[in-house]
Amino acid sequence: MKKTVQNQKKIAYLMRISLIQLCFAVIFVSVSLARDATAQELLNKKISLKANDKEIRTVLADIERLAGVKFTYRTKLLDADQRVTLLAASEPLSVVLEKVLTPLNIKYRVIGKEIVLSRLSASLTRPTFNPSFIYDALPADQTVSGTVTDENGDGLPGVSILVKGTTQGTTTDNEGRYSLSVPDARAILVFSFVGYESWEEVVGTRSQINVSLKADVKALSEIVVVGYGTQNRKDLTGSIASLSTQTIKDMPVTNIGEGMAGRMPGVLIQQASGAPGSGPSIKIRGLGSISAGNGPLIVVDGQPLNSGDLINGSGLNLINPNDIETVDVLKDASATAIFGSRGANGVVMITTKRGKAGKSTINFDYYTGIQEVSKTMNMLNAQQFAEFSKEATNNAYLERVPGSSASDPNSARPAGQRYRYPRGEFPWLNFDDPANLTSYNYQDLIFQRAPISNYQLSASGGSDKVQYMVSGNYLKQDGIIRESGINRYTFRSNLDAQLSPNIKVGMSISPSYTMDRRVRAAGHWADNGVINAALAQVPLIPIYQADGITYNSQASVAAPYDWAGVTNPVANITEADNFVNTLRLLGNTYVEIGIWKSLKYRGSVGGDLTFWRQNEFRASTMPLNQLLPPNISTGASATNQNINWVTNHTLDYAFELGTAHRFSALIGMEAQQNTLESNRVEANNFPNDIVRTINAGVISGGTSLKEEWSLASYFGRIGYTFNDRYLFNASIRTDGSSRFGANQRYGIFPSASVGWRVSEEAFLKNVAAISELKLKASVGLAGNNAFTNYGAIGTLGIDNYVIGNGLASGLATNVIGNPNLTWEKSLQTDIGMELGLLRNRIFVVADYYSRITSDLLLSVQVPSITGFTSANQNIGKVENKGMELGLTTRNTVGKFAWTTDLNISFNRNKVLALGPTGDAIRSGSGVGETNITVIGQPLGNFFGYQQIGVFRDQADLDASPRFADARPGDVKFADVNNDNVIDANDRTLIGNNQPDFIYGFNNTISFKGFDLSIAAQGVQGGQILNLSRRFIENLEGNQNQLSTVLDRWRSPDQPGNGVVPRANIRTTGNSNAISSRWIESASYFRIRNITLGYQVPRALSERIKIQNARVYAGVQNALTFTKYLGFNPEVSGYEGALTGGVDYGSYPLARTYTIGLNLSF
Repeated sequence: MKKTVQNQKKIAYLMRISLIQLCFAVIFVSVSLARDATAQELLNKKISLKANDKEIRTVLADIERLAGVKFTYRTKLLDADQRVTLLAASEPLSVVLEKVLTPLNIKYRVIGKEIVLSRLSASLTRPTFNPSFIYDALPADQTVSGTVTDENGDGLPGVSILVKGTTQGTTTDNEGRYSLSVPDARAILVFSFVGYESWEEVVGTRSQINVSLKADVKALSEIVVVGYGTQNRKDLTGSIASLSTQTIKDMPVTNIGEGMAGRMPGVLIQQASGAPGSGPSIKIRGLGSISAGNGPLIVVDGQPLNSGDLINGSGLNLINPNDIETVDVLKDASATAIFGSRGANGVVMITTKRGKAGKSTINFDYYTGIQEVSKTMNMLNAQQFAEFSKEATNNAYLERVPGSSASDPNSARPAGQRYRYPRGEFPWLNFDDPANLTSYNYQDLIFQRAPISNYQLSASGGSDKVQYMVSGNYLKQDGIIRESGINRYTFRSNLDAQLSPNIKVGMSISPSYTMDRRVRAAGHWADNGVINAALAQVPLIPIYQADGITYNSQASVAAPYDWAGVTNPVANITEADNFVNTLRLLGNTYVEIGIWKSLKYRGSVGGDLTFWRQNEFRASTMPLNQLLPPNISTGASATNQNINWVTNHTLDYAFELGTAHRFSALIGMEAQQNTLESNRVEANNFPNDIVRTINAGVISGGTSLKEEWSLASYFGRIGYTFNDRYLFNASIRTDGSSRFGANQRYGIFPSASVGWRVSEEAFLKNVAAISELKLKASVGLAGNNAFTNYGAIGTLGIDNYVIGNGLASGLATNVIGNPNLTWEKSLQTDIGMELGLLRNRIFVVADYYSRITSDLLLSVQVPSITGFTSANQNIGKVENKGMELGLTTRNTVGKFAWTTDLNISFNRNKVLALGPTGDAIRSGSGVGETNITVIGQPLGNFFGYQQIGVFRDQADLDASPRFADARPGDVKFADVNNDNVIDANDRTLIGNNQPDFIYGFNNTISFKGFDLSIAAQGVQGGQILNLSRRFIENLEGNQNQLSTVLDRWRSPDQPGNGVVPRANIRTTGNSNAISSRWIESASYFRIRNITLGYQVPRALSERIKIQNARVYAGVQNALTFTKYLGFNPEVSGYEGALTGGVDYGSYPLARTYTIGLNLSF
């Protein structure tokens, strides 16, 4: 109780701190926005200047002295021969700059008191400024209008037009038209649009300004987020895939991982469960570990999350996808090595939306829809089941009881041997009269059409000093399995402030609260697995007993016929509570200080605090395996507290030598600590089903856990560019982790990469068709420390010992320590190419990689003299090799715009070493050995017998190796070792879940305000072990079966399809053993999303004071093409590397139909 109070005080204290911070942030924003922008004040400052044929650098020096500013520019920007003649008498700085810079084709940008100069596009010609020209004064708030078009003369909708230095602006309508009030003739209009070069126009005396924008020859995402910084994409030498959430903003995804599926080469996203709030698994370039995890490191706004987020999966589940701006996936070692011991499986960099200087914008996004199960199983109806069950019973009876006849009544058949079937003992259950039986479809009873709604309200904007972004989101999603669903509330506040020209600070805070109603979907029906219970339940059993109130189950009729007691799936849902409430607070603060020229310090501190409480209750009205209600009620209550702190500090410096050499360097340190506490209490024998708190029952057990780990790191990175043509980058990191042995606690992780921008060479620079050609190569070492916290030390366990004649409890070492235990190491090489054609309208990215992961963490046998059977050691080795190809094409531009993204990835996984003896690792999935890992093969192969058919008749049986009790109609297995006997030694590799290749195909089309996007994704190759089918196609006749059993063997003259054996309630010949019979193809092609939208004409939306309005409709998981018989080919009920691809009744995916609305004010 004391601990609980302390935890509550901690939560209250943290919430109070967060609220105070938020209040200060709001006050800070309000005060800062009330002041004029520093940049505008600077530009309005009046100076007098006379220059008569002066050298340009001298003129700029004079302006610096008169206006108190500093110019920053690249040396080669200004030519010493450029001369300026100018006369300015008490004129604003902005006018003077236009007079000086415009004729030189130079633009400027104000940052604090610095004015950054850069070259305007060489292909764009600005009007020549006549120094003696004097503007005719325009009336205040003069209206300027016009049309913005592309290179083909087609109107561009959504182009942003701002009056430079102010927040005043507008956007073009569907035809590219705009209208805007400007303050005076000196106003400068800035036209900007994604994928096009920005353009500026001085208003002057004009009232109509038409502009034609040129396509941007740069890659669409110019800036890419990398470890502890950003880089221009043209300077990248690593393998990084990027995604802008603008492309998925209308998809009804509750987790950003769903939106990433099929959009990034080399990244496999699998949504194994359709439960509300569940997240997908993310695998980058194959599986590299046996026991230390294969998921990537997640970094949000520079803050590494705790990968072991326990009950909430990857940590992405509680982050609102609407708050995310971009996702950058770092794949090769040159990109990931700077994250050291956590970079081996790749890094996912999440950047959230932040405010921008300019007019405040309020956005409201809403969608609502209906979800339905995307697929149901074809099961036997009541009549089919009765005939099938009767056949299964009679086959066993006739085979085992000499002189028996199928017409023998139940009274003549031995009891307790499964030889009897329903023949009127229950008035509504007579298999001899199947036509009069009533069918119950239990899938219809557990599934529902479920609503989903999402509300998002955000505001962003700011001045040159302060920018802000605030958002709130509410998601309500009911599950397609009844009684499941989530309510999620998220809030985010991102604030950035330029306190002075050299100091910038900021903070992000994002609390979330989720109420999750769960059902136990997966698992065996005897363990209350809802899916398998609904499929296995005999379709003749009513939901309720005769009183219409008490839940029924197969146990009500099982006893006379010795059937399995399949539980009632409806009762499993309605009579069992499983509520999980999660509070999470994710936040960080930072400061950036300009120390000297481009030397910059950045420091940040962040926290990720998660608190959840789980309450479970199973009512007495719930049927158990062989028991009808009432039963003993049970309950449990669990709490979890996970506190993750991280701080990092960096020094970043960039400089140039002459016009050819560019250098950058970064050094830094990082420290992270994680503390986990969890408690669970269990109780039973509750007095009733109304009071469900734990104190109402009798305490029957409990557990308590506390763990912590920490990480200390130092890192550095250097970059060099020669003539924007030859590129070099290198990084190094040293990590110290508390998880590993005292002798191997620190590790060093280096990387290096080079690039050659061939398109900048003289022999290619003037080839119009090639706009970008870059070759690159990298090599580096990264690590994996996702292991248990105390695997390197000996731990104690409770043990009993004898003192005299009594038994005393105590502690004894139960795990042997290993002081040399260290992290897994991944050595990766990468060779790549980037090719842009026709001004990058066609852009190709290709990579070949090899990744060898060594020092795999394995539990291996140790000599018995130690008193232990095994210990953790670093001895395994795994290889991944593959190729990736990404293709982006802008097929058409203008009024009819069409963009296509295609990617395809191949990966081959192979085990190179397994311990000193090389012995295979055998593993199971709840039904004995199902998988095996051996040298020379991929991780986690399925392991079992190879089915080669069904014994057609006695002659076939006599001529073939077989199990001793096999009969005609039983499964025929291959004699793998050719000893003429079928036994356990004939088990072999029968499949693997890892695909041959994965691919994605996405199209976006827009025309006159309409837009259509189609996102598709697929997997080719790989297999699934369908354990659910092993129970619902076992042909034993005491539970319902898939309709595939209609093709079963019935007799030598009716052999069926040669795959499905005979019906037999007393299975012979080991027909239901783990074998290739249960192995199915995991290949599929899925149209993940189709969305059609319409941008409401500006003339209509502005009538109701709305800047932009868009409506849309879509369908998620629209179609899936697959041969897999289960609900979902992405399924993986057991996520470990050694047991992946096993289906044991996972929660099916939903098909979701939505309509939505986007409004901007």
